[in-house]
Amino acid sequence: MISRENNINGYHNLASIACLLFWNWLAEYMQVIRLSAATQDYTGSIISNVHGVNPKFLEIGKKKREQQQKGEQAFTKGAYFIGKMIWSKGYKELLQLLKDHQKELSALEVDLFGSGEDSNEVQKAAEKLELAVSVHPARDHADARFHE
Repeated sequence: MISRENNINGYHNLASIACLLFWNWLAEYMQVIRLSAATQDYTGSIISNVHGVNPKFLEIGKKKREQQQKGEQAFTKGAYFIGKMIWSKGYKELLQLLKDHQKELSALEVDLFGSGEDSNEVQKAAEKLELAVSVHPARDHADARFHE
């Protein structure tokens, strides 16, 4: 006769084996796909841009190339930086370079566009510079304000 205690232990053993098999399967077959090299690295992860290039960006590039070929000034806005506003996207390095070369770049106006968990800290760091650096909410690369 099977006692209640043996039956319960059997279920516990079965559940334990199922969990071990599941974790083994995850370790063997799970793949972490990162959308950018700027994100945290995981062992065995791969980087893949799953979105491709928006056709709007290609059209904008063609128009700018045509302007340059005609001898027109294609870009009149100065410099801008677009990206999720987290330090790992390069904001720290950009602000450090701007700080190191403030005298040479005194006439440069820089606009930073992005939203993210480090937005407030990026804003504070930009305010410490002696350059015209403005921080704005996120915008799409195809926004007409960038391509006037």
